[in-house]
Amino acid sequence: MKKFISFIIILFVNTAFADIPDIVAVVNDKPITKYDFEPRRKMAILLSNIDTSNPTISARLNQDILNILIEEEMLNQHLEKIGRKISKEELSNAISSMEQQRKMQKGGIKEYLSEKGVDMSSFEKQIRGELIKHQIINSLSQSVSVSEEELQFTAINADQNLEVEAWVFTSKKNDNDSFEKMKNLRRKLYSCNKMDEKIYQKFADGEKFDRNLKEMQNNTKSVVVDTQVGSSGSVYQENGRFKLVFVCKKDNKASDNELNKIKSFLSNKKMSQKAQKFFKDLKEKSYIQKMI
Repeated sequence: MKKFISFIIILFVNTAFADIPDIVAVVNDKPITKYDFEPRRKMAILLSNIDTSNPTISARLNQDILNILIEEEMLNQHLEKIGRKISKEELSNAISSMEQQRKMQKGGIKEYLSEKGVDMSSFEKQIRGELIKHQIINSLSQSVSVSEEELQFTAINADQNLEVEAWVFTSKKNDNDSFEKMKNLRRKLYSCNKMDEKIYQKFADGEKFDRNLKEMQNNTKSVVVDTQVGSSGSVYQENGRFKLVFVCKKDNKASDNELNKIKSFLSNKKMSQKAQKFFKDLKEKSYIQKMI
């Protein structure tokens, strides 16, 4: 049934736009014509100095431009669907901002594009598409939050200035019996303040570690980062011996400024993931037919 419906849609599209010359793609019920495609392609070639004498580069450019135009049309349709639009004032302000950043006089971009033989309306369509993206991403960012647990976990992983208090046990031998005894030891560890030497001294050495995380060996460092305070990690191997860590305290020395940077990083990462999902879902819900 789905294939039959797709066939009907394609038949309708081809019939409805049969009189419109040079359609390069269709997005839902809207065509993208050669008159949209060629100015954008020309703009990309002139502004980025792309050598299209190579057929492979030329073909890749065609697909890149086509994909950009398809995305812009999807965004335009989405904005129309939710009853919003990019005003002339917003477009004008965006272009003025670009001119100021490049220390150009007002109207400088239009003059520059004219000198290059680039159509200003095609440039404005591209800017409008970027503004729609910005609106969508800005809207999505309002629902993004970073919990205190996420912040601290990331800070601990990223920060080299982490003060650690932990018991590190190292087996005296490297055999199955030692491995089983280390696993059994793990079940007996409850508190840093009540560490009885008798429970490990026959098969392992114990060290009270109270220093900076960066002074630990790599495997132990990784285990400490992943282990919650007041608990022990799994038995692991390092330097040919079985080891076990019981974490007593982890004191993150990150400053407020460093924590703010980490929070900003996490927020941007989450926002990027949400935006990628949004655009992916938007594309999957759209009917797209490429003609080239």
